[in-house]
Amino acid sequence: MLFRRLRRGLEFTTILGRAWLDTPRRILLRRMTTFSRELPQQFDQPLPAMMAKLTPSPQSGAGVSETAIRQLADAVAAWHFRSPLGICLRRSLLRYYFLREAGMPVQVIFGARLKGAHEGGGVGGHAWLTLDGEPYYENPADYQGFVVMYAYPPKHEG
Repeated sequence: MLFRRLRRGLEFTTILGRAWLDTPRRILLRRMTTFSRELPQQFDQPLPAMMAKLTPSPQSGAGVSETAIRQLADAVAAWHFRSPLGICLRRSLLRYYFLREAGMPVQVIFGARLKGAHEGGGVGGHAWLTLDGEPYYENPADYQGFVVMYAYPPKHEG
């Protein structure tokens, strides 16, 4: 477990370091860092209003690939460990905002499940993204067993 965490920390540090060498990624990294720091203040309103506010208009010309956006979002979320928000929520909201801005129609899912006695009991939460109704770059072990409590944007029947 410790080795895996150290390896992930090194991987994220490398992603962040490489971003400084590429102007479009460096600009995106700065924006993501600011966005991540400001996220906790967004939770002073109902979730639907917050998500509407956090949904950007698609922009073109960012010059950064989907993979780079995802990797940078994951690295920023991991390094903002002092945030009062859990890592899956930080990661999901960072990915959501910046991938939607890049034109990807991802949806953020908020789920809950009852935790087992070996986990201390209570209710656990998780957030993840879907694309075309399928989990987007998520480990199945991380979202299976969670009941979807809220999804944004909502799927419209039609």
